[in-house]
Amino acid sequence: MNQVKNAALFHSLATLHAAAPLNEIPIAKLTATAHVSRMYFYRNFETYDDIIDRHITDLVTSYMRAVRKRDDTIASTATLFFTALQPDAEAFKIFLAHDESNHIQHNFELGLQRLIEQNLIQGSNDPYWRAFTAGGLSRVITVWLSSATPESPVQMGTKIAAIVR
Repeated sequence: MNQVKNAALFHSLATLHAAAPLNEIPIAKLTATAHVSRMYFYRNFETYDDIIDRHITDLVTSYMRAVRKRDDTIASTATLFFTALQPDAEAFKIFLAHDESNHIQHNFELGLQRLIEQNLIQGSNDPYWRAFTAGGLSRVITVWLSSATPESPVQMGTKIAAIVR
């Protein structure tokens, strides 16, 4: 799949969702807004939730590539994550404001669990520890995205490092 087209669909869906519920957004309007063919949508997605899922997966995958190239502190690794997330913050805020928080939190939890399992975030192999940590970190992301005045990625990196220690 094309990451540029997927991102265009994600951001267009957020923009349209700011004015209407997801079930009232026609596919034709979404694809026209995103400058993507309807055929592309139908070949790659079944639902609008699939667009959100794919975007979060793409975001986490890009972050994982960046982290693998570095060997830094917890603070700088967390800063890198919030820096990667920042361009999408407004779109995520729209989804969170329209009751998509459980869906988004679940997807971040899955992504963070991938980071832990691949040892890109230090942690235990214990499945309960992984679930607890991924759930906590995904909730921090949700709170950060929902904040009227979110902290900078550097401030969040410092906060995460203090929490994890």
